[in-house]
Amino acid sequence: MTFIQVTKARNPTTAVSSRTVKMRCSEMQTMRSIVSGGEPSALIQNEVLVLNDEERRALLQKAGISSTIAIGAAEVLAIKAGLVIPWNKLRLLRRWLKSSGISLAELVAKVVHLLEENERTRRLTWHEGFIPASEVWIKIGGDKGGGTFKMNFQIVNIATPNSVHNTCVFCCFAAGDSVTNLHAALDRFKDQVEHLNGMKWRQYTIKIFICGDFEFLSKMYGLSGASGSEMMATPLSVRGHAAQRTLETMRADHQRYVSAGSIKRDAQKFYNCISPPIFDIPVSQVCPPGLHITLGIFTKMFNLLEAVCSWSCRIFHCSKLSLKKPSKHRKNFRQMATYVVLVGGAERNPRAVNLLKQAADKKKHVKALETQVRKCRAEVKKGLNEKEGPFVKRLDSALQEIGVQRQQYFGGAFIGNHVHKALKI
Repeated sequence: MTFIQVTKARNPTTAVSSRTVKMRCSEMQTMRSIVSGGEPSALIQNEVLVLNDEERRALLQKAGISSTIAIGAAEVLAIKAGLVIPWNKLRLLRRWLKSSGISLAELVAKVVHLLEENERTRRLTWHEGFIPASEVWIKIGGDKGGGTFKMNFQIVNIATPNSVHNTCVFCCFAAGDSVTNLHAALDRFKDQVEHLNGMKWRQYTIKIFICGDFEFLSKMYGLSGASGSEMMATPLSVRGHAAQRTLETMRADHQRYVSAGSIKRDAQKFYNCISPPIFDIPVSQVCPPGLHITLGIFTKMFNLLEAVCSWSCRIFHCSKLSLKKPSKHRKNFRQMATYVVLVGGAERNPRAVNLLKQAADKKKHVKALETQVRKCRAEVKKGLNEKEGPFVKRLDSALQEIGVQRQQYFGGAFIGNHVHKALKI
C-alpha cells in the first residue's frame, strides 16, 4: 500500500490560476506514475479510450489539439482511380470523411487532374517562351459579386487562360469578403496552396500566382486596405527610398504592429501590415489588376472628355443668350409709337390701327424675351448641369451606338468589356 498526499481542491480547475493548474497536473502525474506501475502515458491512452467519440472530440477541441487526418493529393488520386468514381462522388466521400475528422487535399488533386486532362488533349502551351519551359503556372484569385464570394484557379498554360471554361471555383460562400470571412473560408486551403507552389508535376515545377482587385490583394496580404498610405509591393521606408516587400518583412512589420498594441490609426508606422498574410505566396508572384487599372485610366480620360464637352455646352448656351437681347425690338416699338402719335386720329385711320396692333404685339414679344433672358441669366448664374448639355448628351448617344454604357452604380463606372470595345474605336 502506498500513501499519496493530495491537496484538497476548493475551486474547480477552470476557475483557478495557471500556477494552481500546474500544481494539480504535477500531483496527477505523480499519481499516474504510481498507479500505472511507471507507465503514465499508457494510462492516459486508456483514459481517453474510455470516452465515447463525442466526448473524445470535445476534449481534444477544448485542449486545442487537432484531430483531423489530412490525406495528400497523391493518395486522393489513388482513391479516385482505385474506386473508379467521378469527382462529384468524390465530393460526397469527402463530406462523409470530414465528419470523422479526415480531410482530403481536394484542391491539389483537382489541379493535378486538370493538368493531366490538358496534357492528354495536348492543350498545354508555354506561350512562345513567355512561360519558362520547365514551369507550369497556376493563377488563383477571388472576387465578390451577386451576393457571394468566389475563389477560383486557372491554368495559365493554355491558349485562353482567362476563359470562363478554364475557371474552376474551389471555394464559395454567401457573405462579404471581410478579412474574418476570408480566414474562415481559406485557412483550410493554406497548406494545399503552399504545397502546390513549387510542387513537381511530371518534369515541370508548378508556380502559383495570385490575382484580384487591389482591395482583395490587400486583405490577402494583411494590409489595412486599398486606401492605405503604403503600397503593397514597394513601401517607402523612413530613409526615403523604396524597398521591395517580402513575406518576411511583412510578418516582421505585423509583429511590430502587434507589439505596439495593434492600434489601427498607427498602421502607417508599420507599413499598414495589420494582419499576417493568408497564403504564403511571394509578393513577386502577385498579378497586377490589369482590368481595374484599365478601367481607372479609361474612366479618368472619359471624365476629362466629358468636362470639355460640358464647357462647350456652356459656351454654346451663352452664345444663344447673346442673340436674344430685345434692344432691337424695343427700338422698333418706339418708332412705331412715335409714328402713330404724329399721324393722329388713329381710330379713323386703318393704317394707324394696324400699326397700333403691331406695336402691342411687339410689346408682348419684348416682355416675353425679357422674361426668357432673366431665366437664362439665372440658369447661367446657377450653373449648367454637366449631364444635360447637348454635347454631353450626344457623347452618351455615341457610346450607346457602339454598345457601351455607363453603369447606374459605382458613380457611373464602366465594365471591362465595354472599355475594350471603346478603345478599339
